[in-house]
Amino acid sequence: MSAPVVDPHLPDSPSGRATLLVADAIGELMGLWNFKPSMGRVWVVLYLSRQPLSADELAKRAQLSTGSVSMSVKELVEWGVIKRDFSPGERRRRFAAETDILGMVTGVFRKRELVWIETLVARLEEAQRILDEAGPTLEPDDLVQNRFLAMRIEALLTLARAGRRVVERFARAGTLDLRGLRDALGRRGRAG
Repeated sequence: MSAPVVDPHLPDSPSGRATLLVADAIGELMGLWNFKPSMGRVWVVLYLSRQPLSADELAKRAQLSTGSVSMSVKELVEWGVIKRDFSPGERRRRFAAETDILGMVTGVFRKRELVWIETLVARLEEAQRILDEAGPTLEPDDLVQNRFLAMRIEALLTLARAGRRVVERFARAGTLDLRGLRDALGRRGRAG
């Protein structure tokens, strides 16, 4: 008598358990990166699938509610890490994962981390401007404090600008060269 055939995509099958293990791991990692863990689960299920999947199939395989899958799919499409699959004759919308992992990561850096760093640089420059404008009107003790703050803010600004160059290079070319950050940290450490 032969063993019963188990759907390889059910959570209790070996491939289903392996998929869920990877989905949990990537979901947790994406949670640390400030994305919803469900987005990681949905992407992994699609990435590990041999064919595009419908939202219902995603919910079943990822063990998520249809609402969670719907919200995750929407956000993942916006981030460009999954795409709609338009198969001829298919009425249900299906989705497939982007498989260029480096391209996805550099895209996130372009859309999110670079914006964060630009905001940081702008705030640090504004803080410098405030101190520069106040300088001539300050009493001697306040002037000492002002100069101290200006020096420390300049150190942060140097580091932020070096970080911006690293992120820009990574977002553009997918290469990571941390020498500029190391140099900025080294110069500031010796000077301060």
